[in-house]
Amino acid sequence: MKVADYIIEWLSSKGVTDIFTVSGGGSIVLCDAVGRSNLMNYFCCHHEQAVAFAAEGYSRETGRIGVSLVTTGPGGTNAITGVSSSYLDSIPMMFISGQAYSNQTIKKSGLRQLGVQEINIIELVKPNTKYAVMLKSPNDIRYELEKAYHKAISGRPGPVWIDIPADHQLADITPEKLRAYKGKAKKKPANGSSFEALTRKMRLSKRPLILAGHGIKLAGAEEELIKLIEKLNIPVLTTWNATDLIRSDHRLFIGRPGAFGERGANFAIQNADFILSIGSRLPYMVTGYNVEDFGRNAFKAMVDIDKKEIKKSAKIIDYSCTSDARVFLKEFNSFCKNDWRYDNKWLDYCQKVRNRYPILPENYLKSDQHVNSYLFVRILSKLLNQNTTIVTDMGLSFVGTHQAFRIKTGQKLFTNSGHAPMGWGLPAAFGASVQNKEKNVICLTGDGGLMMNIQELATVMCHRPNIKIFIYNNKGYLTIKQTQQRGFNSRLMGSTDDGDMKFPDFNLLAKAHSLPFLKIKNDFELDKIEQFVNINGPAICELIMDPEQLQIPIAI
Repeated sequence: MKVADYIIEWLSSKGVTDIFTVSGGGSIVLCDAVGRSNLMNYFCCHHEQAVAFAAEGYSRETGRIGVSLVTTGPGGTNAITGVSSSYLDSIPMMFISGQAYSNQTIKKSGLRQLGVQEINIIELVKPNTKYAVMLKSPNDIRYELEKAYHKAISGRPGPVWIDIPADHQLADITPEKLRAYKGKAKKKPANGSSFEALTRKMRLSKRPLILAGHGIKLAGAEEELIKLIEKLNIPVLTTWNATDLIRSDHRLFIGRPGAFGERGANFAIQNADFILSIGSRLPYMVTGYNVEDFGRNAFKAMVDIDKKEIKKSAKIIDYSCTSDARVFLKEFNSFCKNDWRYDNKWLDYCQKVRNRYPILPENYLKSDQHVNSYLFVRILSKLLNQNTTIVTDMGLSFVGTHQAFRIKTGQKLFTNSGHAPMGWGLPAAFGASVQNKEKNVICLTGDGGLMMNIQELATVMCHRPNIKIFIYNNKGYLTIKQTQQRGFNSRLMGSTDDGDMKFPDFNLLAKAHSLPFLKIKNDFELDKIEQFVNINGPAICELIMDPEQLQIPIAI
């Protein structure tokens, strides 16, 4: 059996059924193996960055490892943004790249390049991967695949990279004689101070909160979280990557805090006397840049699988526990007693202050000039059913959605929040769609973000998944423009279509890709959305938004 064929069979044995790729000379043998195999579906994008983003969207949607196959040289370097994105957001991914013949690689010669299109991709991606290696011998392929896979899914998940020279792709091997990797994934017990110390502080508190992060989703511990908060009657907040952890109408859900969060949620944090953060690295966008002021009156406990993240936050936390979120929640749930319930006074306060500062006032006056993004998100979230995935790009389509969208049980809503690359939305939405082409996938993207991977409309045209693409047309990069207006005396550069940049006619763009198109010009036309989201297959809706619309709460 050739190494290339073995790789496909091995991936299939791990439950991988889908690969994202751009074919290339350096990976041509691997691509041929994928094309010949009846074990694997392959999806050809038009740029390797989109390949990586699509694989990440696939992983977030399915819970499986996302696999990207790229060629040598620029094929690998084009994918690096996707590597960084999955690394920062802890998404398990496997990148497989083709490489020049092993005897044509630079090794330690000091040369910049020897083989055709050769680049030392391993040294480029090492800082942002959990494991990266060039295959040195064909007979090491099982060992390297198993080691990389183990690293990708164990502990704090993340991407791995295997670079395979062309001669090794072609090499014959005997699978039964290949050496195995012996690593074992272990779920260690919660490693922190005693639960007695934690619960003593918790039971003495009058205004407790739980801050639920993405680590809970990664650990598959959603049910354990709900069990805990309902047992104790504790209000819960969610971070950006955890927006879909709990339905928005749950009586204990009190919002999403942060710089681009809900004001009521921020008030709750600043008035709490006990905060238990589970599965969040407590980034600046949650705590604010003046981290010492975060929950300033509260005893703060942090549970995270990455001890480096706990060390980073040591100045502001009073209790730490290094643990997988599922392990901690199961043990903590068993430790807590059913009679440790809080009365509703604190919960009532949290809901009251949240209602006092809504994202969009109930008496909002509709505009006949533009579409208000917050009104749009409110209406959209009412229309979408439970079996829907919502994927956002960056800027207003990201923060505004995570502020205003009301999650239903069964829905998924995600973006890449750590690296936050413009252009992520469309390919990630495509990746999320491939396992179930009938499922409605909503892609929310800005006009600027769409331009970063606009070529992937052709990928959508090819496969025709059930993706609805909403384009926020606010004539440029709204977040950058507002930063320039506030901090640089309104000196605008590279942020609007008024002179130094332009955007295409999105109606013509939709026609070029054989996609149905709808333009909504103002708030009074938003009733057209319901018919649009029920179109069978892909479609584009352009939303004409106010180029001066403020983002809240940071912009006011």
